[in-house]
Parts: sequence; structure tokens; C-alpha cells
Amino acid sequence: MTDNDAGRQSILLFGIQFTARIVGFLGLVYFTKVIPQSRLDIYFLFFLVIQVSSLVGNLGMGQALVQRIGEGERRSELFTVGLVVITVVSLFATAIFYFFENPITNYVGASVPGLLALATGTWLVADLFIKTLQAEDRVLTSGFLQLLQDIVRVGVGAALITVGYGPKGLMYGVIAGFVATIIIAFPLSNLSVAIPARSDFRRVFSISRYTMFFGPTNFIYFWLDTFLIGVFLADGAVSSYEVAWQTTRVLIIATTAINMTIFPKVSRWANDDEFDEIERIVPGAIIFGLIFPIPGLVGLTVLGEDILRVVYQPEYVEAAIPLVILAGYMAVESVQRVGNSLLTGMDRADIPFRSRLVGVTLAIVLNLVLISRYGLIGAAVATLTSKFVDTVYQWIAIRSLLDLRIPLKSLSWQLGSAVAMGLTIAGFATVFQPTSMVRIAVVVLLGVVVYSGLVLVDPDIREVVVQYIPVPVKG
Repeated sequence: MTDNDAGRQSILLFGIQFTARIVGFLGLVYFTKVIPQSRLDIYFLFFLVIQVSSLVGNLGMGQALVQRIGEGERRSELFTVGLVVITVVSLFATAIFYFFENPITNYVGASVPGLLALATGTWLVADLFIKTLQAEDRVLTSGFLQLLQDIVRVGVGAALITVGYGPKGLMYGVIAGFVATIIIAFPLSNLSVAIPARSDFRRVFSISRYTMFFGPTNFIYFWLDTFLIGVFLADGAVSSYEVAWQTTRVLIIATTAINMTIFPKVSRWANDDEFDEIERIVPGAIIFGLIFPIPGLVGLTVLGEDILRVVYQPEYVEAAIPLVILAGYMAVESVQRVGNSLLTGMDRADIPFRSRLVGVTLAIVLNLVLISRYGLIGAAVATLTSKFVDTVYQWIAIRSLLDLRIPLKSLSWQLGSAVAMGLTIAGFATVFQPTSMVRIAVVVLLGVVVYSGLVLVDPDIREVVVQYIPVPVKG
């Protein structure tokens, strides 16, 4: 695949994931307006529990299967290894949900062990199909399946809460999304069930013994703060914090698209000792990965409170400062995801393993100390700080393995363009106050125009954007 083909594939993935984020965003806006803040906590805590069970239960199979199946040998047998592991994990998770039904019910606010078990099992199977399609280098197909999952989740959930199902309606929507993914993915996959050998399990677990730690650490980074907020803070705090989280997650879609496209190629290049190819793509991946988080951070600093008040509900304004901090987290996360894909693709998953040990230990300590003292702000600061330390550790290691050129000039230009955008929209908002969704959209559009016009002046950024989009960009 040529650079232009990879670029076009990345931008198509970006379009798919951007659409999925818009669907999720519109769903979240509707959910906050239909379900009271304290009741919406139930849905978020339900989702947190199945996120924990799925991330931990995945046992690192996702990235391990992408790498091993991508190598082209005994692919159906490796796929079957994934099915066997998922079946065992799902049965174990079901037993846990019923055995600890009372404490889980007290935490979530609803007795739903059956729904928790069903959601966990369907999530794991759906994710297995998506990962195997990525391993077959059919990343666009996997992207469309993830979009389908979000459309069904939001559509079914919105329909059910409209007719009075409340938070349980959103739970049914989540399960429906996973089931739809499985039904569509099954006939699309080129792999089938085959009897695996012991060596197939060893091949998968030789990688997953490191990547299996990614699931629990992803929980700690993305959900430990929410979990502890549900323990320590008042009703409604979980919903406010999750609204801030979900609002900022759109900022990393470019990095996600690039990683899905590049990761299988990094693995092949590393196997062929073509490290110069890996070194060549890194600067562009960093530039494009940060092209949204940097202006997003500045924009949310200026407009965050107005967005929470107008787009959602006034009671969510308490998350205005955490919103900005979490936008900073997404900038760090974008850089970390590129590094993680490089290291795992080069069969050096041991480095992210060690970095995450450091990061998650720090996250646990800081969250326990700061949430009880500083509330939502403490949670956001703890999460950002731990992720930053984890990311620095990984990139120090990468610099020792590869001869990299960090595009400091272009990154400085991105930051300067974002600051100029922020000053522009801040001044405009004093005259054209963003008191309605239409007015907020106008201010945001102005920011997009200003930032785009300025950032593309840099020739290196323009070259990267030209590579990753299918339409010409004039200099």
C-alpha cells in the first residue's frame, strides 16, 4: 500500500469515526435532556461495569490477534483461540455478576446482573470480529461495523427512553449495538472455527501476556476516576464528569484512524527489518494526530462553560474546568497512542507494559488522594498527570530504538494557530454571545475557519494533510 493509499484509508476511517462521534454526541445530548442527571448516573455506572469486565476479560487478545493473524499463518486457528478465551471469560463474568449481585446493585443503582453478563459477552465477541477484520487489513470494514454499533446503540436507546424505559432502555441499546455488529460481521469474516494447537495459544499469549495489562490500565486511565467519583461524590457527579469525558473524546479520532491503518504495517516492517519505513511515518502521524486535540484544548478553554450550559443542561457546568483538563489529556493520549502502536508493532510490548505500571500506580494514588479533596477537578488532574508520565516513559524508550525526527517546528505552528484561534473566538464571543446552540455553532465554525487557514500555512503540516485527505489543499 502506497503512502497516498494509506492516507486515503486513514481519512475514510476518520470520516467514519467522526460520524460515529457525532452520533454518540447527539445521543448524549438527547439522553441528558430526557433523563434526569442522577438517573443518568445509573447508565454510566452500568457501562463502567461492563467496560471493566470487557477490558479485563479481553486478556490483551485484541492487539495480540491483530499482530499474529496479520502474519498470515494459521489464521482460523488463532481466531478460534480468541473464541475459546472469550467463552471462558464470559462464563466467569456471569458467575461474578450473580455472586456479587447485591454490592453491584448498590453501586450501579439497579439490579441488572443478566444485562451485565449479556453486555459483556456480546461486547467481547463483537470486538473479536472487529480485531480480526483489522488483522486482515480490512480496517474500513471494521470501521463501518463500529459506526453501525454506535448507530444501533443510540437509536435503540433513544427510542426506548422516549417511551419510558429510562436508564434500562440505554442498557438495551448498548447490547443491541453489539448484537448487530456480530450479526453483520459473521458473514464478512474470511476466518472460520478450526481446532487450534497448543502452539497457537502460545503464539497469542506470548504477546497478550504484556498487552493483557492494557485492558486494566485502560480502565484505570479512562474509568477509575469515574468509578471513584461514584464512590466518593454526590449523585449527579458521575454524569457531569462523563459528559466532559465524552465531549473531549472526539479530539482523538485522527489518531485512532491513523493507528488502525498503520499498526498492521508497522508489524510487517519490523518483521522485515525495515525500520527506516517506521521512522519515516512517525513525524506525520504525530502532526496529524495532534491536529484536533491542540485547537480542541484551546477552544474548550474559551467555550467549555457555554457548551455545557447550552448544549447539555445548566447543572453540567460544574464540569467546566475538568472539561479543559480532559481536553489536555486527549492531546497527551494522541501522542501516547502513536507510541504504543509503534512499540507493540515492533514486538516491544514490554515497554508499554512497564510504562503503564508506572502510570497506573500514579493514577491510583493521585485519584484516591485528589478526588476526595478536590472532586471532579482532582479526578481530571490525577488522570492527566499519570497519562503524561506514562507517555514520556514510552517516548524516551522509542527514541533509543529509532532514529526519529520530532517535528517541533510544525507542532509549534499548530499551537500558535490554535492560540490565535482562541483569541479570535474569545473576542467574537464577547459581542456575539453563545447563548443558544445556533450561536455556539457559529462561534465554533469561526474557530474552525481561523485555525484551518492558519495551520495550513506551514508546508510540513500541509504536506501531511494532503497525504491524509483525498482532496487537494492549496498552498
